[in-house]
Amino acid sequence: MTRLPRTAALAAAAVFAGILALGATACAPEPEPTATATTGPTETATATPTTSATTTPTPTETASADACLVGTWVMDQDALTAFYDQVNDLQAGSGVSFSPTGSATMVLGADGGYTWTPDAQVTAQASGVTIDLTFAGHMDGTYTATDTQITSDVVTTDDLQITATIDGTSTDPGDIAHEIAAAPLSDAAYTCSADTLTLESSMLDSSVTSNFRRG
Repeated sequence: MTRLPRTAALAAAAVFAGILALGATACAPEPEPTATATTGPTETATATPTTSATTTPTPTETASADACLVGTWVMDQDALTAFYDQVNDLQAGSGVSFSPTGSATMVLGADGGYTWTPDAQVTAQASGVTIDLTFAGHMDGTYTATDTQITSDVVTTDDLQITATIDGTSTDPGDIAHEIAAAPLSDAAYTCSADTLTLESSMLDSSVTSNFRRG
């Protein structure tokens, strides 16, 4: 197996980050402030942690979630191309460009769980190197939403399948897959109607828009 050279690896990492932005709507919550311990000797009965503070994240229905979000959403070839056109514009002059083929499906549950299923290939051109990345399988997570903002946690990528070639030769995407799991995610603004879902998420000190149609 060929190891990716540094330039190619960085390009591949950017592609993976883009795919995550699509699937997870680029939205992991910021850590909530924790209570600060007092230095005085007085016992504080209210300092006892509650069960909810230590509960492992699980899908739960939240009253704040917009019911419009619930259902199956598809990012088709045109929407995928439009997304990467924005990414290419943001990276103009960097010597890196992306060309996608395929689609992806996102299912948002009423219980606060989601599944992201990409069926796509992204070709990255960087410094004369061609990297083909193929995505299959699925990833699962949880989400919360307000009327305008959606926030998600990636729970597992165990069933997300990634293969890569560099100039036609199979290569190990293991390090890049790790970048996916470790990538910082942020909140995404959204607009939802009966048939369409638009997500606006941060990328490269700017923002990109992802368009979905109801499946």
